[in-house]
Amino acid sequence: MDRLQQLQVFRRVVETGNITRAARDLAMSQPSVSRIVGELEQRLGVPLLLRSPRGLSATEAGTAFHLDAVRILDALEEAEAAARGLQGAPTGLVRISCVASFYNAVVMPWLAPFLATHPGLSVEARLQSKTVDLVEEGIDIGIRIGPIRQQSLIARRLGRVDFALFAAPAYLARAGMPQTPDELAHHEFCILRGARPGDQLMLEGPEGATASVTMQGRIAADAIETTQIAAEAGLGLALLAPWGVISQVATGRLVPVLPGWRAEPREVHAVWPGGRALSRRVRAVLDLLVDRAAAEPRLRAR
Repeated sequence: MDRLQQLQVFRRVVETGNITRAARDLAMSQPSVSRIVGELEQRLGVPLLLRSPRGLSATEAGTAFHLDAVRILDALEEAEAAARGLQGAPTGLVRISCVASFYNAVVMPWLAPFLATHPGLSVEARLQSKTVDLVEEGIDIGIRIGPIRQQSLIARRLGRVDFALFAAPAYLARAGMPQTPDELAHHEFCILRGARPGDQLMLEGPEGATASVTMQGRIAADAIETTQIAAEAGLGLALLAPWGVISQVATGRLVPVLPGWRAEPREVHAVWPGGRALSRRVRAVLDLLVDRAAAEPRLRAR
């Protein structure tokens, strides 16, 4: 009986709350995962999981055992690294959750040289527009732009980002270039849902000027990548990150609208689940994010 495997399987089942998801993450069959958990419960003589139509949850004993299992598995990983003389060289897989635009434009350039000097380290990106449950999805580090609403997360501030308005030349030729925020009331927007209450946009301008704009338009999405594509297609104005559309502006596919006006800055944080010690590999990537963010001009909103 492989007790180590039992700990690994039980940990993943608890963190996903789902046999199917745990089996997928562990590259095992569902029957194998169920059998291993059953054998663990039989060996301990206590139920560790509550099974219901909504999924699995840990019993009181299961919750305590899960915390111990996490500590044991992380300590084993650290011990193996030390035994190999790799105290300064993290190994293993780190999963990062982030929106695609920020990850591709900012994080990937940070990771590339880091991974080149750490051949034992791997990174898997989960690029989702919606906020995900880090524990349920097996994510080690989340990078969040905007408010953090889960109190169970530990956060480390990376900086702030600005957003600004852009549009395609074809749209501006048709609708005209707005000269003041008041003129935005007559324009179509490619609206990013979920970014702010309703469709109200707050702008900050030169010398502390502010303006409130009610966005209207026939195109809306919950991913900024989609609103950018819509803007490039000439369907309206879009609120985008200036550093994310450098090539589009350089090639003339997008044009800045109301230069000097920016949307309210949003805080950027690295977050991870509380109640557990960070493994060597996760700590190494987190330290990289913090270090590079401190020197990143794109994370210093004006």
